[in-house]
Amino acid sequence: MAITVEQAMKIEGLNECHIRAGYKGISKLVKHVTIMEVPDIVQWLKGEELMLTSLYSIYDDEKAQGELIKQLHEKGTSALAIKPHRFIADIPEIILKEANKYDFPIIEIPKEIPYIDILSPVMKRIYSNRDVLYEDLQGAYQLMNETSLNRGGIQRLQQILSDFIKHDVFIESFVPYVGISEGQESLAPLETWKKDELEHMQRPTSVERVDRTTGEAVSCIVAPIVIDNVLYGTITSVDSDELQIDVALAILERASTLLALEFMRKKVTHELEQQYKSDFFYDLFFSQIQSESLMVEKGQLYGFDLNKKYLCMAIQFRFDKQGGLKPIAHTVDQLELICSQREKDAIIGSFKNGVYVLYPTAGKKVDRIHQEITLLYRELDRIVQATFYMGIGRPYFEIGNLRESLDQAERSVVLGRTFFEEKRLVFYEDLGVYRLFAEIKNTEEMHQFFGETVNALVEYDRDHDLELMETLRVYFTHNESLNQTSKALFIHVNTLKYRLQRIKLLTGLSVQSSEDKLMLHLGLKVFDFIKNDYRYQ
Repeated sequence: MAITVEQAMKIEGLNECHIRAGYKGISKLVKHVTIMEVPDIVQWLKGEELMLTSLYSIYDDEKAQGELIKQLHEKGTSALAIKPHRFIADIPEIILKEANKYDFPIIEIPKEIPYIDILSPVMKRIYSNRDVLYEDLQGAYQLMNETSLNRGGIQRLQQILSDFIKHDVFIESFVPYVGISEGQESLAPLETWKKDELEHMQRPTSVERVDRTTGEAVSCIVAPIVIDNVLYGTITSVDSDELQIDVALAILERASTLLALEFMRKKVTHELEQQYKSDFFYDLFFSQIQSESLMVEKGQLYGFDLNKKYLCMAIQFRFDKQGGLKPIAHTVDQLELICSQREKDAIIGSFKNGVYVLYPTAGKKVDRIHQEITLLYRELDRIVQATFYMGIGRPYFEIGNLRESLDQAERSVVLGRTFFEEKRLVFYEDLGVYRLFAEIKNTEEMHQFFGETVNALVEYDRDHDLELMETLRVYFTHNESLNQTSKALFIHVNTLKYRLQRIKLLTGLSVQSSEDKLMLHLGLKVFDFIKNDYRYQ
């Protein structure tokens, strides 16, 4: 089926355009609509096409402009619709002159009319109920490729997608170095399981998303942006109708590939910047600082300012054989993304197989600091699919003390993993008496104290089944209550009294004496400490 140029000019979209030259050719038949934004497209034409173009490929080549009309006429092209205002101020006179010479219709497209407003209605008229159009897809592919090759930017690509699909399109980024598109906030974030599914499928699919304004589920098509089997972002076409779903799927799949390249370019730049930042961290914490002012000046590139009173945050991972160092890079990215929304002045780096953060605290009370860091930890734990431990040092103003904060953060991780098995966020203050143990450099003295307190119980338990160490630990845990302790140990109260008496005989320390109780309690903690501290192995 075909229509004439004159009939096409009455269809939605083209009815707002007007013919500038070649009016005598309006009886020519149109069987196809396509877009010309590359210089060599003429050789691929079949004839009887309505061409749409901005003259981007030849906007500054007058000779090529003059030859174009002749080439299109010889190929049997029906008409050329030109959209000026972006690359050319007006349709060149040479084109109008040549068009009149060959009775070749030249149509001017107003600035506010997108290609899709012409392409889709005309093709629907030509093909009636046929919805998936080869020319439609080719036009979208050409524009997207041109935008990508010419670094047109993510916002420009988003606009092209919206024009072709005829629905709102949002591009989301799950990494800090690629900005989130405007308007995306109207949709609730994708659930983790949906992200996992998209990462696994690696192709566009229909997904229901929640509109934050109405609270209702909206039918969408979501295409994953994947690099090295990791989901970096998505493209969402909102409220896509069934008639256009095949077109949307095809266009979004191509767009996701192009965006993966754009994300990769930004990723390479970001990783280089991150390396420089990590070098700054290493110099700050481990190098001999010749000049504090030079160190501060170096850090200013990353927003470092001693007046912000930083505390150091250390994040260490429980690595498995397959995980490698991937969790570190992923955690850095996710932390930067979270901090960009919660605390923009945080500085994040990585070294020594861990992630470290200088977190600003100036003007904040202790409760607020703890609340902010706890929320950050929970958000990170929700996103990062790896087991990690977070230690928090104290805040300081001076560079020298920042090294102390780092040491405190790392000790919080190590000691927290030892003494608080179920707690993976540990503030230095949480360590209690263990902070003092970590400061003791004389390991012989620690062993001596252990020998004077509970060592006899450890040796006795090796040869007997009274479990005196566990009995003493549970006794203190239940605040020295005989009833609660006996219930927790599933023994009779008299049995418990016998064990406590045996403890006194073996150690010479009585749970009835406050001084002796302190010695026994500290003895238990010293035992736990030297059992897990590498210096005592």
